[in-house]
Amino acid sequence: MIKSAVDGVLLVDKPEGPTSHDVVAVARRALGVRRIGHAGTLDPMATGLLVLMIGRATRLATFLSGMDKTYRGTLRLGIDTDTYDRDGTPSGPPRPVTVDAAAVEAAFGRFQGTVTQVPPVFSAKKVHGTPMYRLARRHRPVSPVPTMVTFRELRFSGLSGSDVAFESQVSAGTYLRSFAHDLGEILGCGAHLFSLRRIAAGPFSVDGALTPEELAALGPGSVSRVTPMEEIPLGLPTLVLTPAGTQAIRHGRPCGLNEVAAPRPPLPPGRCRLKGPEGRLLGIGEVQLQTPSEARPLIRPQIVFTG
Repeated sequence: MIKSAVDGVLLVDKPEGPTSHDVVAVARRALGVRRIGHAGTLDPMATGLLVLMIGRATRLATFLSGMDKTYRGTLRLGIDTDTYDRDGTPSGPPRPVTVDAAAVEAAFGRFQGTVTQVPPVFSAKKVHGTPMYRLARRHRPVSPVPTMVTFRELRFSGLSGSDVAFESQVSAGTYLRSFAHDLGEILGCGAHLFSLRRIAAGPFSVDGALTPEELAALGPGSVSRVTPMEEIPLGLPTLVLTPAGTQAIRHGRPCGLNEVAAPRPPLPPGRCRLKGPEGRLLGIGEVQLQTPSEARPLIRPQIVFTG
């Protein structure tokens, strides 16, 4: 593994079969960079967009992993499985499917907006620090903790035989395997997730993402398809600091609004991207309004990039 200055985001179109960790391993070998992570796991049977964070961009995981995800998929009625998808073991014999498209579409309405969801037992969610799938494989008792998830969009795309096509935009941490299982329970016939493709994550689209073959062909230190740190869309306002403000942030100290070169104050409170006079990303900060105990409003660094 060589030392490299590759920092940023790389988009990969994961095929069916490999795990997200497998794709990360390919990227590490191709780029010669050890420090690579991803902003949201895809199950082996799922395909589509995997957002890789390279080098210093891994420190933006809090922002990138929390992005909404957009999917197209199908679920199959009549059979439920222990993993809630087609890779699992059926929970019993096939059940008769007597519902029509109108009934399925009406059941979709139960999932619009923010709902309570129970993660699948075979998932990476942790119980007391251990991923649930490891406990489930050892036949240990597992009690998934219900979580709140949001279906920002959920569209019924059609019923063909026992297969239901859908599209969805969901909050991070939503399990569409659980959606398939829960829908089958509502319809009374059981269901499992049969196919899934992630087509977007936040502002990133699978269009133009690298195939695994293209990823493997990249050379050590290649940056030709990497979105640099300064151009990663985070949905945050950007402040350009003066040299004095830059020096303070680089050393982990807060700076004042008089050390902001652009835009000119007043500035709204909240998180922001911080750049130096030359346009280099310094880190992520937070604008805090003046309080009676402070002489002036401050910009406090939360993440500081070195190098």
